[in-house]
Amino acid sequence: MKLTLLLGTFLLFGFAIGANPSEELSKPLLRVFPSFRPEECQDWAIRPFICKQCLREGKRYAQLIRFFEDGPYRTHGCYKEPGGFESIEEETKTGNANPR
Repeated sequence: MKLTLLLGTFLLFGFAIGANPSEELSKPLLRVFPSFRPEECQDWAIRPFICKQCLREGKRYAQLIRFFEDGPYRTHGCYKEPGGFESIEEETKTGNANPR
């Protein structure tokens, strides 16, 4: 009886212990915010200076959110429809580089 209980407990929790905590739990979420004037960046943007920079370039402020076991990780940047998401922090781009 004790062996069955011990084996059952290990099977139930063994997979969670062996998981790598740095792995993503789900697909990234891309949040694109509507912005029309620089004054709006002060109201709702988490990083207003990035929001204003995106507006100057004719883009919209966006966040790429990745979910990990220790919590969400946000990458801030700009979004434009043909080019996709551009990270300001990492200087990388996602999306289609050569749109039709």
